[in-house]
Amino acid sequence: KNVTFSYDGKRDVLKNVSFHVKQGQTVAFVGHTGSGKSTIMNLLMRFYNIKSGNIVIDGVDLEKFEEREIRKKIGLVLQDAFLFAGNVKQNIRMYNEEITDEEVKEAAQFVQANTFIEKLPEQYETEVVERGAAFSSGQRQLIAFARTIATNPKVLVLDEATANIDTETEDAIQTALQQMRKGRTTIAIAHRLSTIQDADQIFIMHDGEIVERGTHQELLSEQGLYYNMYLLQNKGNLQKAL
Repeated sequence: KNVTFSYDGKRDVLKNVSFHVKQGQTVAFVGHTGSGKSTIMNLLMRFYNIKSGNIVIDGVDLEKFEEREIRKKIGLVLQDAFLFAGNVKQNIRMYNEEITDEEVKEAAQFVQANTFIEKLPEQYETEVVERGAAFSSGQRQLIAFARTIATNPKVLVLDEATANIDTETEDAIQTALQQMRKGRTTIAIAHRLSTIQDADQIFIMHDGEIVERGTHQELLSEQGLYYNMYLLQNKGNLQKAL
């Protein structure tokens, strides 16, 4: 509510931003580079503290949560899935020894990552080399999805989560995202508007402010910034948007 934020203390990258997300809803933030949408993600994860305003989750001010609590409540999936040296199981568990082997497998099954993991030479014990270079971008993303689901977060934050997927795993990733979102509050940062058409609310960011908000159809009918972005991505073919 009324959040203003600056990275350098001089130029505000968010200006008096307010929005409300009901439990279980999916909302999306779209806008051109530098509009402020990724800053919202950074503040939700408390990578930075806000200059003014409040961020409240379940009626509690975000600043009152310990960082560990925030990581447990909010699951973050980034555009580039980072895998570290170790095996597949360790990459899903993320050094959290509270997560059992069975829970690792359940998380992988939930997002359909088990389909390719079980074909690996040593399945979950298979070593990950060179940041997962042996896996496709889609397979790396599915492992990242499993990592997020293993902690059973209440809130999902997806930062361009479908930006680098390959055709081989695209269907699996879209299905996994639908599964992950069920019953969870989801905040998506998106570039491809086709991936967020079913969002309950879409917020259009421009120069640090929310300039439009509504559903996909509502925003198209307004013929504003969202409408123009959609036409641009669909090469002027409005039929694709309807």
